[in-house]
Amino acid sequence: AEAGSVYPTILALHGRGSNEGDLIGLADYLPKQFLWISPRGTFEISTALNPSLGPDSYEWFQITQIGKPDPTRLANALKIIDTFIDEIIANYPVDKNRLYLLGFSQGSILSMSYALTKPERVAGVIAQSGYIPHESGLQIDEAGIKSKPFLLTHGIQDPMLPVEWARRSRDTLQKLETDLEYHEFNMGHNVTAESLSVIHTCMDKQIQ
Repeated sequence: AEAGSVYPTILALHGRGSNEGDLIGLADYLPKQFLWISPRGTFEISTALNPSLGPDSYEWFQITQIGKPDPTRLANALKIIDTFIDEIIANYPVDKNRLYLLGFSQGSILSMSYALTKPERVAGVIAQSGYIPHESGLQIDEAGIKSKPFLLTHGIQDPMLPVEWARRSRDTLQKLETDLEYHEFNMGHNVTAESLSVIHTCMDKQIQ
């Protein structure tokens, strides 16, 4: 890296029950020009209370009801992301005009929510297997979000977050006149070579 250089950056936000090591593996499948930053969720999840999850399981906000994040907890998580973005711009060679949020599941909820409320801070969003939390009181910046790039991918067989939620998010983003690309895949709550291929193509376009 040259002194003074800044780079297009992906801020990767993992899903509930995962950690900072999860999404960084996707870097091998996406364009190489990006700097990747992958933080860990704020709250450790008790494996005693959640035996299906392994150790090192984290979440960005604690859930009370699937599909309806608590507005206060979501707002706190968004504040943490906002502060974190300040910190990475101050400490890493991040091109602040080409900072993309890439999320999976809960990380997608946060990515889309953050971009809708603070669109001037992000260049675009890659949201995998997530949804916009419509009932959580987001203050959407409708002028700022216009033409902002969003890529949504979702599994038709997703057993955790139904594809209908992704379709509702798609409809919202279309109404807001974002630059939306939406894809459904024959998969569950996960990532596949096919979904990654679409993300690769989309990110390639962003750095042309």
